[in-house]
Amino acid sequence: MNKFFKKAFLLTKSATARDTYVLFLGNLGSAFLGFLFTFFVARALNREDFGIFSAAMNLVVIISSLSDVGITTGLVNFISESDSEGNEKKSLEYQKAGLTIRVGIILILTTLIIIFSPYISKLMLATTDPFVAIWAAIVSLVSFVPMYFPYILQAKKQFLKSVIVDNTYYLFRLIGLLGLIYFGAMTLYTSLSTAIVGFVFSLIASISLLKFKFLFSRPEKNIYTSLIKFSGWIGVNRIISSISGRLDIQMLASMAGATTTALYSIPARLSSIVIILTSSFSAVLAPRFASMGDKEREKKYLIKSCFALLPIILIILVWVIMAKPFMQVIFPNYIDSVPVFQALTLSMIPFILTAPSVVVIIYAMKKNVYIGAYSFFQIVAIFILNWIFIPKFGPFGPTLTFGITNTILAIYTWVIVIKHYWGQEK
Repeated sequence: MNKFFKKAFLLTKSATARDTYVLFLGNLGSAFLGFLFTFFVARALNREDFGIFSAAMNLVVIISSLSDVGITTGLVNFISESDSEGNEKKSLEYQKAGLTIRVGIILILTTLIIIFSPYISKLMLATTDPFVAIWAAIVSLVSFVPMYFPYILQAKKQFLKSVIVDNTYYLFRLIGLLGLIYFGAMTLYTSLSTAIVGFVFSLIASISLLKFKFLFSRPEKNIYTSLIKFSGWIGVNRIISSISGRLDIQMLASMAGATTTALYSIPARLSSIVIILTSSFSAVLAPRFASMGDKEREKKYLIKSCFALLPIILIILVWVIMAKPFMQVIFPNYIDSVPVFQALTLSMIPFILTAPSVVVIIYAMKKNVYIGAYSFFQIVAIFILNWIFIPKFGPFGPTLTFGITNTILAIYTWVIVIKHYWGQEK
């Protein structure tokens, strides 16, 4: 037992742990700024408008994820490899190619949203106002900066800089919102428009820290094809996961209305700390597994990464226990959503367990097809389960769905990883 605790303590001082702390604290900071943003919006708007606002912001996340198509995952892989080989030219070419693909896709998607805005607002945003969908498209367009450049910096293991770019967006978006409240100009539309303020300042931060030297590179066709080929199955996963992972709010808006959506949206926002913890940990693991290339080293590092999951799960359990007093202070009007938050957060624990296994499958085993193939099952399962559970359990429906699908994902990915590293030893 003493050896176990000694080993766990040593892991807390490792380079991986330090990078995780930086990224997690940075992501926690952006989450806190996002939480403050949601806090002020929820207090300024009535419950129905806040439900519409939540559905619109959920659509923004879907569009942003769709525009990624796995490109950022490919960037982490190829930039990490190029930098480890000392090939700066190739690294810059991948950065330029990724940006070109990302901007092109986001322009296409946002244009389609604007064209079909009347239908999208009615079907997905619990409103007949087409301008809500148009604003969602605009927010999606300007959000490409914090959704792209931090990944380049993470691939180069410059985690502090990536945190600065990310937090700059959320900080100045919040400042813009507070300005609107101060001058009495707070509406559903203006709350969405604050993303433009965040975009301007995060772009300035990106230029200052990244220097944008890659803009002058000229990637050849093979750079684009290798990036797209590697990102192919991950792109499938991102597209499907961006839809399936956000079906909860969109289906609630469509099937249960804006008020129930608002009741679920607060817990969804608060439980996002689980996603932040998991993505922070995964982002630190990714460039390390991508640059190892040795099965024994990967196996040892995988075991170490599993030990690091224990304090993360402990934090989640404390978060669940403290939910009610926290909600009474921060969102007294939404105290009835505490059980939803607790159930939703607990349903995310199996998802935390997939952080090492998914990263290994993508960056060490290079078997992206496994992740992409699972996505087809995931979207069907989430849609069917939500369709069954939402009419019966209301805002609790998606929590049951996530608990089931996250558990299946954890079992699926770990069976693949264990078979790869330990199955052949028998």
